[in-house]
Amino acid sequence: MSIKVKLYMSYLAMVIVPFMLMIGFMMFVFYAGGMQDIRQYFEVEKAEKMSQMLIYGELSYVIENDADKLNSESYLNDLQSRLSEQWAGLLITKEGKLVSIPPFLQVVSPEQDWQKLIDNPPEKATLGLFRFETDAFSFHYPDGSEGVMLLLRRYDVVPLFWRPAGTAIGLAFVALTSLLLTYFVSRSIIRPIEQLKTAALQIKDGDLSQQLVTTGRGEIGQLSAAFEAMRIRLKYSIDQSLQYEENRKMLLSHISHDLKTPISAIKGYVEGIMDGIANTDEKRERYMQTIYRKAEDMDQLIDELFLFSKLDLQTVAFDFKTLNISRYLEHFLEEQRFDLEKSGVTLHYEAAAELPIMIAADPDKLSRVLTNILNNCVKYMGQQADGGEKRIDVSMRAEDRHVLIELEDTGPGIEEADLPHIFDRFYRAEQSRNSETGGSGLGLAIVKQIIEGHGGVVWAENAIHGGARFCLKLPLATTPKAVTEHEEHTHH
Repeated sequence: MSIKVKLYMSYLAMVIVPFMLMIGFMMFVFYAGGMQDIRQYFEVEKAEKMSQMLIYGELSYVIENDADKLNSESYLNDLQSRLSEQWAGLLITKEGKLVSIPPFLQVVSPEQDWQKLIDNPPEKATLGLFRFETDAFSFHYPDGSEGVMLLLRRYDVVPLFWRPAGTAIGLAFVALTSLLLTYFVSRSIIRPIEQLKTAALQIKDGDLSQQLVTTGRGEIGQLSAAFEAMRIRLKYSIDQSLQYEENRKMLLSHISHDLKTPISAIKGYVEGIMDGIANTDEKRERYMQTIYRKAEDMDQLIDELFLFSKLDLQTVAFDFKTLNISRYLEHFLEEQRFDLEKSGVTLHYEAAAELPIMIAADPDKLSRVLTNILNNCVKYMGQQADGGEKRIDVSMRAEDRHVLIELEDTGPGIEEADLPHIFDRFYRAEQSRNSETGGSGLGLAIVKQIIEGHGGVVWAENAIHGGARFCLKLPLATTPKAVTEHEEHTHH
């Protein structure tokens, strides 16, 4: 619920709720007073006034035509009794002295000075908790004595204190409703804001681990959700920066080691030539070839480091083209077959029998992937002690929305403990860190980066006969669309 709606509803409730509470309170009061229907209140008031009028009519007749009845104590008691039932009474004097006082009025107002009241009758008098109207009549008894009659009748059936009490109760209901509504509405707004403040202070102190629980669907809830998304993004960025920093440290460590080894070897061979150790043409030739090979290894290592660094920072531009992967593999492997045969490796390619399989790929990057895997296979097949057949089988087939390329060699395979890690940077299954046997540790890491840049996956497993099998899964090409100038080279 939005803040605007909450405020509108609270304002509306401040008007309606007290009104409903007052109605409920009045109904309770009437019910406690024995009234089943609120209309009984007005009926009682109407009936009371009607009965008072009948008695007043009788009294007027007695005063004018039969005043002697006023000397009868029994008649006066009966008259006072009937008037008391209608919340009325008579004060009667004879020659200035009170001769009759209503008993129920004496109970209602026991401290009242009745003589003073009849001597100076007011228009209205307050007796006890009720207000009475007064009417004074002068008459003469049959014996000629002068008499005065003061009629007191209640004109409001509600006790006197109920009016200010009702006003106070109504104001109390309004105040209580306002306080409660203000509390609940403000709590629903202030509490999330306090949580946001606490989270902001934690972020200021560098603590991004505390999750902000999103509550509600209004503006505060949306703000909390946006703040939580910001926290997650900041935490991810910081974690990524820390990971990049760790990677850079590791990269520097490995670079220093991998470059120092060939440099030390080159220095040693150069010193051997300078000191005359290579004192024959054959030795000097062998030393120079070794120096050249070490320099080539350094050059290749620098190229791999440079490419991997760009892939890791996602600054390599992929030039995607729609390729017939079957024909592409056929041409690429035909080019590689001659070099592999010089190393004593037989290359066999099994093309898929289906229709042309089209994928979107960068031909150069895909060539780098296949070259790295083939070099890895050749390197480890060269370590075989039994001198068995050196063979690499390449197969390709379509699977649902992907194409699966498998490269399987007849080498020693991969240790089970190494399988989950061979695509990690600088990881060598052969731990001697010899570039001639263990490699730089970046070749398969580059393979993983490029394949993931194509939206695919790569993994390795051991073949049934013991060799290693590398599996590449790439997505098939989608429906072609017009390519704009800015989309010509996709940046990953």
